[in-house]
Amino acid sequence: MRIAVAYEDGKVFHHFGSSKVFRLYEAEDGRITDVRTVENDAHGHDAVIEFLEPYSVDAVISGSVCAAGSRRMEGMGIKVYSGVKGDADAKVEELLAGRLLSDREKMSKSDIAIM
Repeated sequence: MRIAVAYEDGKVFHHFGSSKVFRLYEAEDGRITDVRTVENDAHGHDAVIEFLEPYSVDAVISGSVCAAGSRRMEGMGIKVYSGVKGDADAKVEELLAGRLLSDREKMSKSDIAIM
């Protein structure tokens, strides 16, 4: 599994489309096997999605992701985890342990019907 985290100073950055740095995690069998940091010159969700495309990520973690960006990534098979704050490494560990809900999982648990 490959996970991209919008990243700044060890923490999850607050906005996907404005993140200047992404931390890329490779995981196998629920464990992190590799971590690297890449600088991003793209701005806006479409450009950032295109920037991440060659990395073949399976999941994205960010403080926020706009609805259009989230839908586009989900259509590409990328799980989106937004509304996340705190230590980036810890949040990836939570995802791998099944304790971090994707946006789609949050919506399915919602009491609000979306029409």
